[in-house]
Amino acid sequence: NQSLMGPVYAEIDIDAPREQIFDYLLDISTRPVLFEDSISNFRLLRLESRGIGSGARFQFKRRSKWADTAITAVEEPFRISERGVTGNYNKTKTGTEWEIAESPAGLSSVRLTFWTEPHGLGKRHDRLTGGSGWHTRQLKQAVRRLRDLIEAENTSTDRVATAGGNRHATGVL
Repeated sequence: NQSLMGPVYAEIDIDAPREQIFDYLLDISTRPVLFEDSISNFRLLRLESRGIGSGARFQFKRRSKWADTAITAVEEPFRISERGVTGNYNKTKTGTEWEIAESPAGLSSVRLTFWTEPHGLGKRHDRLTGGSGWHTRQLKQAVRRLRDLIEAENTSTDRVATAGGNRHATGVL
């Protein structure tokens, strides 16, 4: 498909069990830490941030475009699939794949893949902007951060806001 941007990807080996990496990535609230240089205004789409159906809305810093993503499929402990939309009127479809394999050296190999499927005028825009180089750099930074956090056992996450505000009961009716 000529309108497809990418896929672009980054790979890294991490000295940790694949199950530990999978468990960390299954929580979508970890994405602001991994992609801190490229996204802002990150909000969960529901209170539960783990597993299939959990999602988020955020802005790409590069062009201030909003994007949505949600975990749509899981093959434990090998793959986490996210699908979403971005661009003008949220018409550009996006895909993100996290694949985790055991390497022969006893490490876990993580491959992060991202692509877009522009719609309408977005097709022309993506071809002209050469966005794949920027996305590749961001993916490489994200997998390096993932490695550093997992290997340092620093996998706690900050509290992330939920879109639409606080949905927890306050005790006041």
